[in-house]
Amino acid sequence: MKLRSIRGGVNRVVAILLVAIAIMLVIILIPAWDDLRLLSQRLSCEQAMKSAKDGLIIEYLGRYKEGSVQDAMNTLDQVMIARPKICPAGGEVYLIKNSQGIYEPLCGLHDRDMRQRVRLNASRALELLREARRVALRDSRGVEPDEVSIVLNSMTLPCVRVQQAQKLRRGTGTTDGFDGVVAFYGLAGEGDFPAGEDAKVEAGDIFYFVYADEYHCAIWKANDGWSGDAYWQQ
Repeated sequence: MKLRSIRGGVNRVVAILLVAIAIMLVIILIPAWDDLRLLSQRLSCEQAMKSAKDGLIIEYLGRYKEGSVQDAMNTLDQVMIARPKICPAGGEVYLIKNSQGIYEPLCGLHDRDMRQRVRLNASRALELLREARRVALRDSRGVEPDEVSIVLNSMTLPCVRVQQAQKLRRGTGTTDGFDGVVAFYGLAGEGDFPAGEDAKVEAGDIFYFVYADEYHCAIWKANDGWSGDAYWQQ
């Protein structure tokens, strides 16, 4: 009886130790798995973008200089069906003319030029914000929302209405009080934002918009255009 009791106690200790080891392995392996998953997505995206670029060149050949970005998008839809899913992580697909005047596809999540990536995402975010705000105002019968959510790079991004410019000139990784990807906007005639002739927009229109990720920031004002470190010379 005593021997069985000892064996039972040893078995329980061994079982507890095995569970503890398994938990530790999971804790150790999860970050490594996430890193591998992100690396795999990046490499797959880069390969997909190369295939899309090659497909555009083959299909369009020398006609890019005469074609519009919409023509290039239509061609991309033909050579790569399900264009929004080219990036395995759901990154936005942008088409930008290179130095030869040929459109090249770029990913809003994986483009290696981080400043360019922020510029593209910020411009797209402002476009999406305008449309989402228009829908929100229609649905609320003119009541201005405090926050409008958009979907950018397959992720929901809240765009928060503010009364003054935010203390963002660089990425959130080097700016206290901010984290991750953020977006804010201000309306002409509200808070510190002007309206009318000086603002170049009427009261109630979007006057100010800022978009930032961990690395860089892009700021738009109706009377001044784009700025922020995403636009600084490297």
